[in-house]
Amino acid sequence: LAQPQSGATMIATMTHADRWALGWRLDAARMWPGTRRTPLHARCRSPGELIPWAPCRRQGVLRLVHDSRTGRSARQDHWRGRGAACSVLAGALLLAQPRGRAPLKAEGQGQQRHLTCRAAGGAASLGPERHPVTGLPPGPYAVGVTTVQLDDHSRSDPEGGPRCLQTEIWYPAGEESRQLPPNLYSEFLARGAVPGSIALAEASDAIGGYREGLTIEELDRTWQNLGRRDARILAPEPGSRWPVVIFSHGSGAFRASYVYFTEFLASQGFVVVACDHVGNSRYTILNGKVVKAGGPRSENSQKDRPLDVVFLLDSLEKMNSGGDSRFAGRLDCSNCAVTGMSFGGWTAAVVAEMDDPRVKAAILHCPSLARGVKGAKLPVLMMIGTQDTVVGAPNNEECREYIRNAKGPRCLVEIKAGGHVTFTSCAQYNSEYGNGIGPSKSLTSPGEMYTPMPIEEAHAVINGYSLAFLDVYLRGKEDQLEFLKVNHFKDDVLHEFSP
Repeated sequence: LAQPQSGATMIATMTHADRWALGWRLDAARMWPGTRRTPLHARCRSPGELIPWAPCRRQGVLRLVHDSRTGRSARQDHWRGRGAACSVLAGALLLAQPRGRAPLKAEGQGQQRHLTCRAAGGAASLGPERHPVTGLPPGPYAVGVTTVQLDDHSRSDPEGGPRCLQTEIWYPAGEESRQLPPNLYSEFLARGAVPGSIALAEASDAIGGYREGLTIEELDRTWQNLGRRDARILAPEPGSRWPVVIFSHGSGAFRASYVYFTEFLASQGFVVVACDHVGNSRYTILNGKVVKAGGPRSENSQKDRPLDVVFLLDSLEKMNSGGDSRFAGRLDCSNCAVTGMSFGGWTAAVVAEMDDPRVKAAILHCPSLARGVKGAKLPVLMMIGTQDTVVGAPNNEECREYIRNAKGPRCLVEIKAGGHVTFTSCAQYNSEYGNGIGPSKSLTSPGEMYTPMPIEEAHAVINGYSLAFLDVYLRGKEDQLEFLKVNHFKDDVLHEFSP
């Protein structure tokens, strides 16, 4: 955490006609070397006060840094300005007009749907209606999203300092947030506040690798998502808290590339957390610097990844205990599911074996089990694609055997015309990416091509079973066991369930 310079504390009050008065204590901090943007720390003025934030887009980039040693969090706003005084005035007075695309039409607000899979405040439909982001229509809650950096001082980074994880949190948001513009893709990249970061993201070894010529400017126009950046978190019903889901991305992937899953669960009343596993993520930003996959950080990925997931859960506990007043008292950290895709599925499987009492269930998307796992005693939902050419036929058979030999409740869902990338939102980068998105090479008929299940339909399969599974094993809704027992997609899916 940057330390505030002495004598630089100022009080600024910012009002918004349609929302609430904002009282910020702004501490000017040292400028990051090599940049012309001044980090500011904004903290609440009393232990019980929520850290407020403006329900609109400001001329700057918000970052929240969490210190694992103290459990404290500090918001940082990187304003465009040369000095601290200028930055404070910008924070107090400058409100930018909302920009970006118009909100998506189908967001579950006030809509009546056929009920087949019971959800948090209503239900999800398995009927013909499909949503471009989540497959199934979203749940009853608006979705907020915020970016935080979490620093684990119990582990060292090969280049010095603690192991840092840029982390995204999706959560149920206040109903008023539906009036805000959707999150822009560039906001996962700090909106270009780090010099050169957009060009580095567009390189072939980063986001640009998904399709030749892909730009962040294009993604800002086309990226479909439900999230509203830094929207107010919705208070849960009295006596309850939001259950937690931690998601681990695939090897060389990026935390934001699974919004079909993370945002759907947030809309159903879960707080979903995903970090970039530094060294194994194709792009992340840490302490004002872009970090890509490879190098010394990647050498210990198999050891670091499960520890990253445990650290995320530890950090959420500290936030819930007051380290971040936005989430204080609102998270059920003792009721957590671990999830992940590919290498992230393996990561979740390893964490599920750790016997952490906080972890109650695991969802594994096409996990690379060839890396070795023993088997968990807790409930497991395994989801694979029959045509997955990345993990291959032997790994798929290991996944089937893993479920059949599991000690606790287990469910297997296999999408026959599904590939590895079926379990991502990568169709938004490239509609013909292959391996489950657009024309794809067949695993079961080598040398031939197959037509994958339409991605919205595949995401409906994934989200339908995932929601029912989490409803049963995190929320205790035993009536959803009946949903898990049935193959709702007939010839498109292979299904097994054992309670």
